[in-house]
Amino acid sequence: MTVGEKGKLTELHLDRRVRERLLASGTLGAATIESHLASLPDLEEHAEAIAIDQPALGGSTHAPRVEPELDDEGSE
Repeated sequence: MTVGEKGKLTELHLDRRVRERLLASGTLGAATIESHLASLPDLEEHAEAIAIDQPALGGSTHAPRVEPELDDEGSE
């Protein structure tokens, strides 16, 4: 496994877009990723939940969008 200087993982190696390519080429091993993820601290208690409407998933709290009425020529 060649992941960087002295075998250390870098942020670049852990970026999802790069990581998949490195895994596919054999440069990075799945066991390395798993051990790194297992070593990360659990910071859930320090997180703050943010409520964001996701209309594509249904249940928006905003009023429905009203489209302007157009005349036959496409003007309002």
